[in-house]
Amino acid sequence: MKATVKGRYEGDKATAAATLAVSPAAADLRFKASATDAAFARGPSLEGLTLTLEKPGSFLVDLKPHTQDLRFQFMNSALLLDRRVSLTYTHSTTLFPGPAAPPARTGLDCSITFDPANKLNLSHTLGSGGCRVKYSYAHGQDRLTTIEPSFDTAKNAWDFAVSRKFQGGDAIKGTYHASTKLLGLEWTRDSKIGGSFKVATTFDLSDQSKAPKLIAESTWNYEV
Repeated sequence: MKATVKGRYEGDKATAAATLAVSPAAADLRFKASATDAAFARGPSLEGLTLTLEKPGSFLVDLKPHTQDLRFQFMNSALLLDRRVSLTYTHSTTLFPGPAAPPARTGLDCSITFDPANKLNLSHTLGSGGCRVKYSYAHGQDRLTTIEPSFDTAKNAWDFAVSRKFQGGDAIKGTYHASTKLLGLEWTRDSKIGGSFKVATTFDLSDQSKAPKLIAESTWNYEV
């Protein structure tokens, strides 16, 4: 049995979250429980708790017991004209709808892999009146540098991301969202003992009086 423990801390909100994922050795399913500090702030409670059942590459079911929010996700892929086409269907709803419940949402995602260096992704939320188009290009023989421009037709705005991997497990990534004027920087490192670390910060260029948002994450894998 494999177990994964993940911790996350957001500096601007002074909030923390933890995730425990377990994969039975005899099955390709994964069970995951995620909790924020809201689950323990006033004694143990269901607030901030998310339960997940997942079969990687096939389906995922999320349940938030406190709010009764439910999310289904189904994935599949196939070869079409020697191109790998992947489809993802996502539907979010609530088990007990009421006046304050968020509306149900359905999203479709399609990605086409032309070759190891070039990939196109199309995302659409039903009823949104637009879609998001993202192109991914991995540069160089070892494809260590990835450039990802994207365009949101509903917001009529561009996003841009550039990432670079280094020998030894380090990677850096920069992002810019034109619609919100948010600039993001992150650094990740894969540990040789089965763990990884990530530190990310976000700058709001539309209001420079705001302090940067800081997020730290660590993930550890164990054989049980």
